Amino acid sequence: MADNAAIYISDPTLLGTKFFNKFSEIKNYEGIQEGGQAKGLTIDLGFSKTQMNFMPPDKVLAHLNGFEGYIQSVGCKDNDTLLYTLSRLRQVRFVIGCVINPNFDKEGKTTQFLLGFACKLNGLVFIHNSVIDYDGEILVRPA
Repeated sequence: MADNAAIYISDPTLLGTKFFNKFSEIKNYEGIQEGGQAKGLTIDLGFSKTQMNFMPPDKVLAHLNGFEGYIQSVGCKDNDTLLYTLSRLRQVRFVIGCVINPNFDKEGKTTQFLLGFACKLNGLVFIHNSVIDYDGEILVRPA
């Protein structure tokens, strides 16, 4: 069974060939289209494949509202971090759901790739039930 993660960004226009070519880990990538619309992409890292699914724009707001509820229920280490996290989340305009096949590798290479991917996009990553900022700081972590 595959593992999952999500990447939250404010500017999807950065996604393109120029961006993907910055990653030496990417062996190959291929866009997923339906009816002429970009729906996502598959990234081959050699040791794993990640299917990145672009959330439809009409689903993003409801998803973010639910995700905000999750963040508030889990909490942060302090109120400043909570306010910062919620502020960052409210800037999100684009959500990428990630399906990792076969799973996250034991060496952590897939996790590091996703964190680096989000870093270059100034994004947030939801991985292992935690929210991680663009710079690698864990903002939300279940007890």
